[in-house]
Amino acid sequence: MRVTLRQLAVFEAVARAGSIVRAAEEIGLSQSAVSMSLKELENHLGIDLFVRSGRRLYLSERGRPVLEMARGILVQVTDLEALTTPEELRGRLRIGASAPVGSYALPGLCADFMRMHPGVRIELRIMPSHEVMDGLRKLALDIGFVGSPVNSSYLDADPWLRDPLVICCAPGNPLASAGQVPLATLAGERWILEKTLSSERISFTVEALKHFSSVDVVLETDSIEAIKRAVARGAGLACLSRLTVEEEIARGDLAVIEVPELAFTRIFSMVRRRDSQQTNAFHAFRTFALNAAAPA
Repeated sequence: MRVTLRQLAVFEAVARAGSIVRAAEEIGLSQSAVSMSLKELENHLGIDLFVRSGRRLYLSERGRPVLEMARGILVQVTDLEALTTPEELRGRLRIGASAPVGSYALPGLCADFMRMHPGVRIELRIMPSHEVMDGLRKLALDIGFVGSPVNSSYLDADPWLRDPLVICCAPGNPLASAGQVPLATLAGERWILEKTLSSERISFTVEALKHFSSVDVVLETDSIEAIKRAVARGAGLACLSRLTVEEEIARGDLAVIEVPELAFTRIFSMVRRRDSQQTNAFHAFRTFALNAAAPA
C-alpha cells in the first residue's frame, strides 16, 4: 500500500478543521470515507496523527511534521496541475485579517485580484490578530493581515498599510471645529468603545488614563458599524481606525476631533509562514497586495 494524494488531502482537511465532521463537509466526502482514509494513512505510517479531546482532534507531536510535508506535497501538486493552463492562475487562498483591514481594505483588494485571476477562489476570515497568527502557525491560513507586532520565529511580516487612530464625534459637536483639543479636556465626555480588547481600545485606554482618572464608557459593542451609528446620533465619542470611518467622514456623517496626544499611527502587516511552501496563487496575491497598498 502507498500513501495517496486523497489520504493527504483528507489528513490536511481534518487537521485544519479539527474534526472529521467539518472536514467531511468541506471536501464533500462522507464521514465514514474520511475516517477510513485517515485510518489507512495512520496504519501505513504506523503512527497516531491526532489526539482526541472531547469532540475535537488535535495534531499529535508526530503528526505535526507529517502535516508540514503533506501540505508541501499538495501545494506542489496544485502548481503542477496549473502548468496545464499557464495562462490562467488557479487555486485557493485562505486569508485571515483583523477587523479594520479585513472589513474595509481587503474586500476591494480581493475583488480586484479575482477580476484579474478568475480561477482563484478566496476565503476571507475576520478575526483578532492573535488568532490570525495562530491560524498561520497551524497552517489553517495561507496569509494574514494584522495590526499587532509580529515577534515570531516562524512568521515573516511585510509592512503593508499605515492607519492612524482618530477621535470621532457627531458632525454638530462643537469639539469638531475647536482646533486641537487636549485629551484632558475630554475627561467628562461619554465614550462608545469596542467591547473586545482591540488595539484601538487598548491604545486609547492607556493614553486616556494618563490624563483622567476614569473613562465613562456608555456603550460597548463588538460592532464597528454600531459604534459609528451611535456616535453619528450624538451618543458619545469614539476612538476608531481612520480606515473604518473614511467614508463617513467624507459624507459628513462623522467629524474628527484633533487630539495631539492621540496622533499616532499603527502599521498593518502582511504575514506569512516562513518555512512552508506556497502556491503560485499565494505569490501572485502577495505581490499584488504589496503593490496596491505599500505604507506611505
